[in-house]
Amino acid sequence: EEVYASTTKEEIDAIVSSVEDQKAKGNEAFTSGEYAQGVLFYTMALDRAADLPDAISVTEKLSNGGSSPSSSKVEQLFPRHIVLSNRSACFLKLGHHEKALKDGSDAELLDPTYVKGMFRKGLALHAMGRYEEAIKCLASAQKLEPKNKQIKQALQFAEVRMTQEMRKRMQR
Repeated sequence: EEVYASTTKEEIDAIVSSVEDQKAKGNEAFTSGEYAQGVLFYTMALDRAADLPDAISVTEKLSNGGSSPSSSKVEQLFPRHIVLSNRSACFLKLGHHEKALKDGSDAELLDPTYVKGMFRKGLALHAMGRYEEAIKCLASAQKLEPKNKQIKQALQFAEVRMTQEMRKRMQR
């Protein structure tokens, strides 16, 4: 177990507990269809997680990671990628596709094996009409979870939409 010189285990546990509370409230809001409220709670969870001593390595990964996620997972005291993915789902429901894409991409950067982050990134790309990118993203998610019906359905839908777009362009 890594020890952080500046923060005691009790302080870390208190922060993690606070983050978990905010995440749980975000989950409740999402389940109730209160997506804007969900965004607020997930944002508060992420803000609180920024007080954890691992925040520097997380921030570095997000700012340096940029366009292509490496296969390395960031060791985190709290799984921020889950909160980012959940907030991405709220943004998708609210129609804020750019923000959903950013959160889905950040979740994927922090944990390239987390399917829900990848899936939400794919849904955001689809919603933005970026079907080719959506297909690549959703196909990667499907490789990780081949039996997931939601991913399969989204992938098929993106392929249909891309085909329709190509036909439209050819008719012009």
